[in-house]
Amino acid sequence: METKRERKNDIETMKWRTENELHTLLSFDRGSVITMEKERFTPSIFSEIRYCEKEGIGIYYPIYRDGSCAEAQYIKFSYAKYGKEDVVVLERASKEEMQEYNKERLGHLLRR
Repeated sequence: METKRERKNDIETMKWRTENELHTLLSFDRGSVITMEKERFTPSIFSEIRYCEKEGIGIYYPIYRDGSCAEAQYIKFSYAKYGKEDVVVLERASKEEMQEYNKERLGHLLRR
């Protein structure tokens, strides 16, 4: 049986791995896309998140080594299959894309 400490370490490891992948993504140009294993991804690193079943967009604040925060980075993520593996596709987004995502989501809810 898994203990609370093991689960906490597992969650911390997932956050660390997800943040490492985001830092890699942010080091590339604007149109870059990366993938990571679904089991290693956790959306809990985002300070604000909008998502549905298979995709979403979140706000991530990178932290510098001195402890200060950088400006907000918008990251789109989507769950996909790559061969037989389940992966998460990560790409950079913009504030406008987040606003558009909110409009679509609210429009869908209002049509119900």
